[in-house]
Amino acid sequence: MLLLSVFSLVNTANSTTVNKTDILTYLISTRNNITYYGVTGHGYGNYSFLNIKNLYETCPPQIAIAVHGWSLNESQVKERLDRVKMSLENNAYTNTSLIGFSWPSDIPWNDAKFVAKENGPILADFISSLKNSCKQNFKDMQINLIGHSLGARVILSTLDILHNDPTWKNNNFKIASVNLMGAAVDNEEVSKNPRDIISDRTNWDSAKSNYGNAIEDEVIHFYNLYNTKDKVLGPNPTNPFSPYQIYPSFEGDLALGQNGSQKFPINITLPKNYVDINITKEIPFNIDADGDKKCDDLRIITIHPWNASCMIKAPGDSHFGYFGFRGSGPENNTKLVDDGAMDVVISNLNNNTKSK
Repeated sequence: MLLLSVFSLVNTANSTTVNKTDILTYLISTRNNITYYGVTGHGYGNYSFLNIKNLYETCPPQIAIAVHGWSLNESQVKERLDRVKMSLENNAYTNTSLIGFSWPSDIPWNDAKFVAKENGPILADFISSLKNSCKQNFKDMQINLIGHSLGARVILSTLDILHNDPTWKNNNFKIASVNLMGAAVDNEEVSKNPRDIISDRTNWDSAKSNYGNAIEDEVIHFYNLYNTKDKVLGPNPTNPFSPYQIYPSFEGDLALGQNGSQKFPINITLPKNYVDINITKEIPFNIDADGDKKCDDLRIITIHPWNASCMIKAPGDSHFGYFGFRGSGPENNTKLVDDGAMDVVISNLNNNTKSK
């Protein structure tokens, strides 16, 4: 396990005064650095990221950590994080601090899979050090992880590291909840049985593993929010010959975020706390989740102009709207026109609190 000093996580920026109705927001990054650093400066909106030291001093009762997916630079990560923030606030879920976890995903897909897995130990060490520091101050902290797309692999790798961390186990720490949205990992990787991974030849010589035992032992509530019409994860189960098969084309397998956990050809062994939730109807027909007036279609985003040959044709198609959809143009760009699947995430968070 990678051991990081708490002091390596702390920057020297002063804490910023924010409106009490706003969510306190932080950004930490592993880009161009083998360790964490607190990212200062402004987020996508007109607010500043707080000093990461503030978390160790205040030990807020709840923290949500949002992990982004593939092919984003840090500016795009800030935009996604801002949508998470707006969605939480618009649903009146402000009793949490929010952290964006920025990892170098703007690289070719095959490399990104392994980089995502390698970021798991770093996130795990941050979570463990924060929980331990707050325990020493006689404070408890619920940590909720929210992952989109390939960010799911970062989170699963994090759980795997915590599962083998004696300090974490000796303190009887748990992750309060995990919500995966449009998870770009294979649908058998949530299994408790390693044979479910080994028996699939597409998993050989890859970043894939069976994370079911880590899910069951280290998380209280685990939710997989899947979308059967997601055009990036594809194919549509009602039309297996659909040309939209981006994830299967890369991986030769089906994605966890497209139709839930694997049931064929092997009904995998699931953790007791694992829940699949179909959120297809939560994703409206909107081709521009980030409000930049470009189609969000991953396959064509860099080579086609606005609304040309866009694969997003109907509700559910968008892979980029799980965090919500912002308005287009200067007058609407700071407004949320739809919260995507975040209302389901927030409902899960509220149910977690009630169940205690």
